[in-house]
Amino acid sequence: MGWPKAVPLEKLQEKGFLENNKFIFNVQVKVAQVVDEGSVTGNEMLDVNGFQVLYSQVASVSWIFVEHPDVAVNFKPKNQLLKTTYMNILLGLIVTLNKPLHSITETELNNAQSDLIELTEAGFKLDWLKIKLDEVSLERKIANADGYRVQSLAEHIKNLKIEVNQEQINSSAKILSLEQKLSNLKDELNKKNAKSL
Repeated sequence: MGWPKAVPLEKLQEKGFLENNKFIFNVQVKVAQVVDEGSVTGNEMLDVNGFQVLYSQVASVSWIFVEHPDVAVNFKPKNQLLKTTYMNILLGLIVTLNKPLHSITETELNNAQSDLIELTEAGFKLDWLKIKLDEVSLERKIANADGYRVQSLAEHIKNLKIEVNQEQINSSAKILSLEQKLSNLKDELNKKNAKSL
């Protein structure tokens, strides 16, 4: 329960314990004795802000609620299985958007867009994730455009090399032809010189 008048509000404000009308405090726990460590398989479900999530997902889901406390304020579904499914979609979306840009496929981006729309319609407040998706999409388009330009330049260079090689072959053929004509003219000249002698 607590005591409503144990510490006056003014005192809390003076000491800097209130931030935006929220009480801020730290808790330190010292383990005196471990009674039962139990066995954690990672398949246990734990409740984080009303969402049942796997033990392995607790840190990620907790991070979402710490960084974006209003993320699920308007979340509509009440069915726990449905809530878990939506949270898994949200976690998957975050993982996708945090992948290196070169490893995100166009299909993944399209699926991310669809997932974001579905999550928003379910009531999640995901402006921060929309901004991230827009940034990733833009960066991917720029990278693709740069890649297209590089590919186009590479093809152009390849075509120029082929053209130069062809010119060298043609030049070599012309030189051989001219050398053959010169040789024939020398032979003819030598024959005429030999006849006139």
